[in-house]
Amino acid sequence: MEKKRTKIVATLGPVSGRPELIEALIREGVDVFRLNFSHADHGVADRLVQAVREARERLNTPVAVMADIKGPALRLYGYAEPIPLSQGCSLTIESRDAAGIESLVSDSPSRVFTNLPDIDRLCSPGQRIVLMDGYFSSQVVEVGRDFVTIRIENEGALRPKAHLTIPGADYPIPFLSDKDIADILWSVGKDIEYIALSFVRCATDIEEVRRLVQRAAVSSGKKPNFKLIAKIESARGLSNVDEIIREADGIMVARGDMGVEMPIETVPIAQKNIIRKGYLAAKPVITATQMLESMIENPMPTRAEASDVANACFDSTSAVMLSGETAIGKYPVQVVRTMRSIIDAVEKEFDYDDFHLLVPPEVKTGDVPAILSYSAVSVAYLCGAKAIIVLTETGQAARLISRLRPRMPILAFLTDKKLYNQMAMNWGVRPMLHSGKGARLDEVVDEALGICKSSGILKPGDKTVIIAGLPLAQQGSTNMIRIETLRSDS
Repeated sequence: MEKKRTKIVATLGPVSGRPELIEALIREGVDVFRLNFSHADHGVADRLVQAVREARERLNTPVAVMADIKGPALRLYGYAEPIPLSQGCSLTIESRDAAGIESLVSDSPSRVFTNLPDIDRLCSPGQRIVLMDGYFSSQVVEVGRDFVTIRIENEGALRPKAHLTIPGADYPIPFLSDKDIADILWSVGKDIEYIALSFVRCATDIEEVRRLVQRAAVSSGKKPNFKLIAKIESARGLSNVDEIIREADGIMVARGDMGVEMPIETVPIAQKNIIRKGYLAAKPVITATQMLESMIENPMPTRAEASDVANACFDSTSAVMLSGETAIGKYPVQVVRTMRSIIDAVEKEFDYDDFHLLVPPEVKTGDVPAILSYSAVSVAYLCGAKAIIVLTETGQAARLISRLRPRMPILAFLTDKKLYNQMAMNWGVRPMLHSGKGARLDEVVDEALGICKSSGILKPGDKTVIIAGLPLAQQGSTNMIRIETLRSDS
């Protein structure tokens, strides 16, 4: 099966956590497995991580794990059963201390509690408030000490622990809760490849987590080589997206909360802009939320969902993500197969030549690695290369090639096993392991070509462009391009 370029992230959950199903999902094309810490505990996560690691070893396939940290979520409490709400009814929301709020019981179905402090200071009459991920829309009709009363604009049943959103508000709560810190420390202890951070507001949020991760890694004797994914899902995060992209190692376009925090018609525009900014910065971008949502219950997606996935791929997203579709859905394997088929169809039609011609000037210039990456892709097209081989210590040279979205596969040769699995996230990159024993460039190139031949990626007579740095094994030294033709005796 030809390798796809756009990667697939799948969320593990009750229906997909069995070892045999994880293996089946990898075979269908999953590159990254997501652990959702809004629901998973450490015991369950331990088992899932072990299952993924055993499956990727059996299949000899690079697969990353991403721990998705809950973040500063605002919820409603005080009731254990759904509350029926009718259009025009009133609901009072009262601020309470987050400690112990889950055990509180309201004395009235028209009164609930929230872990958002000082809700009265954030609202005024006429303020729009959204509940349950956008299902309920409402307006504030009364503001009192530590409470607001809202008028519900549509009927339905309010689920326990429903999300609360005040569009455009800057919530006065810490970026990390005690649970978030515990989940991050667990991720470091388990040497997880990616840590995704919810509701990132600015670069300072990323810096805070990076310091926490580095301290935890050093104290446990691990390398601090964890990649941080910033989830853009609020108006403030969107306004600071440039500084967030600079500080983070990757971006997730989290359209669910974004569509609640801002006018829904602006979400597709924000998505396109974030994807472009992300890949031009050589950072992987994940497009997420409700991509094939109907397949939670149905064996086929809607036409609109198929178009949604296809358009994200045409926009050059690095990865597309499945959430409930694989975590709790009836058809986890089929939904991955469907997503894979949409990706394959798009990649057959994608205009790689046009993309290369329209690369902005700032990507073609800059430092030596940036100049060399653009030149390497140009040379690959001119000589008809079947692949671009990147000899890299950190993966950055391969990421710079990846942002140019070349037609030919990017074969990233690495010696670090964790980086090998991390690179599974990057568009068009096929991570490959080599021994690292070669003392001279020719020895390393011969080993890489031999691996390509034995694995069937290249055949005798195929040309390949090789990009590397001299001296070997020195980080940040990418400074060389050469063309090789695979010999029959390689």
